Amino acid sequence: MITTKRNGVILLTAFFLMWGCGGDETYTKYSRYKADFAFFYVQTTTPLREALYSPGIYCTIKLTATGKLVFTSLNNSLSLNVGDNAYYQKYVCISGLLVGYSNMIEMGADEMNRVCYDLACSNCYHDDAIKRDLTLKENGIAYCQRCKRTYSLNNMGMISSGDPGRPLERYHISLPDPNRMVIYN
Repeated sequence: MITTKRNGVILLTAFFLMWGCGGDETYTKYSRYKADFAFFYVQTTTPLREALYSPGIYCTIKLTATGKLVFTSLNNSLSLNVGDNAYYQKYVCISGLLVGYSNMIEMGADEMNRVCYDLACSNCYHDDAIKRDLTLKENGIAYCQRCKRTYSLNNMGMISSGDPGRPLERYHISLPDPNRMVIYN
């Protein structure tokens, strides 16, 4: 144990650091789960283009069992056959993806950011190993029908109503050029 004396107060630095870091409820900004997805036709995929270039708009991305890549926003939906892999490379995440352009500036950032979350409710998945997809609602809200939690997509995926719990699983997202989106962890 490391102790130091400063202004007559003994600091048990190492003890409190170790004690404060125990348990598995430590949250980080980005998920510890793997995500790997690249898509090459952002500009011609209306729900995705709107979500990535319009603050407060979001789009879900889901790969179906029949080999279709489905993009859905509150206003549009588009389904692409991807059997030839011409549209994307790799698809790894828990359930699906939720992408958009936050209409709020995060603490420590200089501007609004594009964000990507897993489509699975993080609390249902973490607590009960259930991959329950979220439903998009107005004003950048995602809703879980199973646990009744709502999440604010504009506020780092934090719970906005319902029982306390984990924020959404978040992944890195980048647009290396206007037509290509890359999601990774």
